[in-house]
Amino acid sequence: MQQRSRLRSFPHSVFGLYTVAGFYRGAQNMALTTLALIIKEDLGYGAGTIGVISALSGIVLVLVTLMISARLKPAQLERAVSISLVTLVLGLVIIGVSHSIYLTAFASILLGIGGGLGMPGLAGSVQLAAGETSSNPQRILAIYTLVLSISLAIGPLLEAGLLDATHQDVRWPFLAFAILPLLALGIMLSRHREAIAAAARASAAGGPSITPVADTKRVRLLQTPEVVKALLAQLMYAVPFAALTVFGAEVARVTDQATAAQAQLAFTVFFIFSLGSRGLVAWRSPIYHKGLAYTASGIMTITGLTFIVAGHSFTLFLVGMIILGIPHGLIFPLALSALASSLPPDQLPRANSLLMGSSNFVGIIAPLILGVIAAATTYRFMMGTVLAPVILLFAVFVGVVGIMRLRHSPVARSTP
Repeated sequence: MQQRSRLRSFPHSVFGLYTVAGFYRGAQNMALTTLALIIKEDLGYGAGTIGVISALSGIVLVLVTLMISARLKPAQLERAVSISLVTLVLGLVIIGVSHSIYLTAFASILLGIGGGLGMPGLAGSVQLAAGETSSNPQRILAIYTLVLSISLAIGPLLEAGLLDATHQDVRWPFLAFAILPLLALGIMLSRHREAIAAAARASAAGGPSITPVADTKRVRLLQTPEVVKALLAQLMYAVPFAALTVFGAEVARVTDQATAAQAQLAFTVFFIFSLGSRGLVAWRSPIYHKGLAYTASGIMTITGLTFIVAGHSFTLFLVGMIILGIPHGLIFPLALSALASSLPPDQLPRANSLLMGSSNFVGIIAPLILGVIAAATTYRFMMGTVLAPVILLFAVFVGVVGIMRLRHSPVARSTP
C-alpha cells in the first residue's frame, strides 16, 4: 500500500519536476539544433535566413525571460511551465508539418516564448520544492542540473537513431519529440489538480488552507553579494560557451585540421566532463565555499581557452574542450543554489530571470560580433578575442569578492 502511495505521488514530487525538466530540455535542444537543417535542406533557404530566424527566437526568449518571467510570483511558476510546454508542442508540430518559411518563423517565436517561460519557471519550481522538502536543497538543485545534462546527452542519440530509421527525414524528429513535452504537460496538470484537491481537503477539514508565499520587501539583486558573484561567474562562462556552440566545430576543422567526426567527438567529451562535474556537485553537496569554486572555474575557463587559442593540433583543442567542460558543469548548479539560499522565495523568479536572461543575451550578441571578427581576421584570432572579456570578468569577480570580504570582515578591537 505504501509503495502504491509513492507511485501515485510521483507527479507531485520533486522527481516529477525532474522528469518534466528532462523531457522539456531534450525536446527544446532538439529543436534548436535541427531548425537550421529544416530551413536549409527542406525549405531551401540559406545561412542568412537561418541567422535571422534564430536571432528572432533568441530575442523573444530574452524579452520573455526579463519582462514576464521576472515578474512572476512563486505560485505562478508551475503555470508558466505548463504554458511553455504548450507553446513548445505547438512550435514542434508546426515546424514538423509546415512547408512555409513564415510559419517556421512563427514557430521559432513560439519556441522563444517557451524557452523564456520554461527554464526560469522550472528552476524556480525546483528551488521552491528543494527548500520545502529537503534538508539538503543544494543536492536537489544539483541533481536537477544533472538531469538537464543527461537529457542533452541522450536527446541527440535518440534523434540520430530516428533520422537513420526515417532515411534522414529532418521533419520526423520534430513530430516525434513533441510527445515529450506532451507527457511533461500531463505531469504538470496532475500537479495542478493535486494542489487544488489538497486545498479543498484542508478547507473541508477546517485546517489551514495552502497559501501562496508571502511577499517580502523587494531585494536589490545587484547589491546582494551572492547574486552578484553568481551572475559574474555565469557571465564569465557565457561568452566562451556562445563562441564554442556556434564556431567550435569550424575552429577545430579550419584551425586544427580536424575532421567533422573529430569535432563532434570534442563536443561529446566536453559534455561528458560537464556531466561528471554536475554529478560531483550533487555528490558533494552542500558546497559551502562557492566563491572558491567560482574562482577555480574562472581559472579553468581561461586555461581551456588558452589551449584552444595557442594550440596547433587537434589534441590540444581536445584538451581545451575537456578543461572547459568542467566549469560548464560546475557554475550553473552552484549559481542556482546560491540564489535559493540567499534570497526569499518570492524574489527567486527575478533572480533566475536575471541570471538566465543575461546569459541568453550574451548568446545572441557574442556570435554576431565574433562572426564579424572571424570574417575580418581568422578563427584563431577570434577565439583569442574571447579571452579578453573572460579575463576582464574574472578580474572584476576577484575584485568584487575582495571588496565583499573587507566589508564583512570583523574589525579588530584595539587594546587599551
